[in-house]
Amino acid sequence: MVRGPKTENKEHLMAIQGLGYTKTTWAFEERPVASAKLNQWDDRIETALEIVYFLLGKSWGGRSGVLRGAAEHDLKVESTPTPGLSVRVQPGYALINNLPYRLNAITETGTFVVPSLHNRIDLVQACLPNWNIAIKPGTESASPTAPAPDSGCIALATVLLRPGMSIIKTVDDSVNGYIVDTRPFA
Repeated sequence: MVRGPKTENKEHLMAIQGLGYTKTTWAFEERPVASAKLNQWDDRIETALEIVYFLLGKSWGGRSGVLRGAAEHDLKVESTPTPGLSVRVQPGYALINNLPYRLNAITETGTFVVPSLHNRIDLVQACLPNWNIAIKPGTESASPTAPAPDSGCIALATVLLRPGMSIIKTVDDSVNGYIVDTRPFA
């Protein structure tokens, strides 16, 4: 009579063939579970999620940007329904540095400061470190340029601001500020 390998050997063979798994060390009905065991398990989950995020990023080309195909207006910056000196950002998904970013609901930015002497270009960006939308102000100039996104952020739009303006629009009317969509797509 031929016997199969012992369970321990079978697990060892599975690990060698790339089918390995980590066996839990929790005892049945163990209460409370020791923090050393939970921390070890949490570290494994975090490592697994990092691998999944990395692979998702690579499958979308390894670029940071708004994910295509979810919705046309994902993370789009628009003027507010009642025109004013703020803008709103539509909800959506993006990858930033191979990590997922999600904006759950329409988010209105703070008020833009009207320039005093020359035009200025401010940047609306999605920031991964805080999972928020931020305005990065530019510098007033006769020929202004947009600032670069901060580390861990992607540009969603630039907003050209003019001295004496009163509202921000989605089109240039030569008097007020206006939004230019700069969303990169992954």
